[in-house]
Amino acid sequence: MRKSQNPLIKFTGYVLIGFFLLIIILSFGMPDLGLNCGGLDQGTVAVVNGKKVHTLDYLRYRDTKFSQFKNQKMDSYILDNYIMEIMLLQEAEKLGIDITEDRITRYILNSPDFKNPGTEEYDPQIFQMILNSNRMNFDEFKRLITRDMTLSDFRFLVSTGAAVASEDIKAKNIAENSRIRIKYAHLPAESIKLSYQGDLAVTDAEIDEEIKNQSVKISDPETDRARIKKEIEERKLLEVREKIASSINKAVEGGASFNTAASMLRGKIYTSETFKLGEKIKPAAGSNGAVQAIENSQIFISKIMGMPLNSSSPVISSHTGLYIFTPVERFVPSINPDEETVEKVKNSLAYASINMITRNIVRTLSEKSKVIKNLKTD
Repeated sequence: MRKSQNPLIKFTGYVLIGFFLLIIILSFGMPDLGLNCGGLDQGTVAVVNGKKVHTLDYLRYRDTKFSQFKNQKMDSYILDNYIMEIMLLQEAEKLGIDITEDRITRYILNSPDFKNPGTEEYDPQIFQMILNSNRMNFDEFKRLITRDMTLSDFRFLVSTGAAVASEDIKAKNIAENSRIRIKYAHLPAESIKLSYQGDLAVTDAEIDEEIKNQSVKISDPETDRARIKKEIEERKLLEVREKIASSINKAVEGGASFNTAASMLRGKIYTSETFKLGEKIKPAAGSNGAVQAIENSQIFISKIMGMPLNSSSPVISSHTGLYIFTPVERFVPSINPDEETVEKVKNSLAYASINMITRNIVRTLSEKSKVIKNLKTD
């Protein structure tokens, strides 16, 4: 028994699946590439830059490449992808990409799917049997292979612009394989106000002194005094916060551990989930977004990679409160990875680069192309 994978789509499957599947999934924010036109005859599924696309060609494309989606009302979705391929084929033709008869013949003669298992030689009967099972004649097969080879050559042409620098490989390897976990303590602003409410109290005498010293004009005694009171409270709160931070920072400079600094801060302690270098910190459950203030601070950016484990950072001050942190896990892979890792990372970066270039090409072609679709494909 022959392999279940249809040999007529193997070429496409192995060479182009990464090239177009991303296009299908993302659809580039362009699910509709043109106008629906009910006036087209049922034999035409679309017109792409003046070229008519036959409904039977679309149905063969759908049934060959996307048979698993055939009964899921995805005709429009698949048609958009088919139109994208046609636009790329038109662009490839402009670039002079041409598939010769000799190349198609070599593909047929060398394909293991068309060989006799006993002799390992090309068997025309097996080849014809496969064409028959796919309800396809030789001319239709030739068009299919020519299209897929053209797209493969176009992808290769795109890949020549996707060179990967060695420094990018090193940086990507470090980012992808690093592991960091932090412990952090958070004293919310409201908790500071509550704990130090006695120090934040403002007397009438202090308000009078503020009016006198600052030569404040009073137009409405009630509202103006309330405003001045709030300003004095905010100033006192800032002084309290600075006093707390100064005390902890002094201890940290003297080598205090995170636990010592956290006991001085009197904030709630959390431990993050493991995250990678360059990723956002993955917060512990219930930490109420405390990590945003930490990861956006210059203290975190400058300290996280050099701090000893379980030492304490200086205090990070934010409108949401005061924070300190410490790394409790930190792994950074070697800056000179082994050859297998280099090749893996290189392929990943090249693949991403090729897809980016392809997305840009398809987006540009879509903007420039004139497409009319006739969606009555059932």
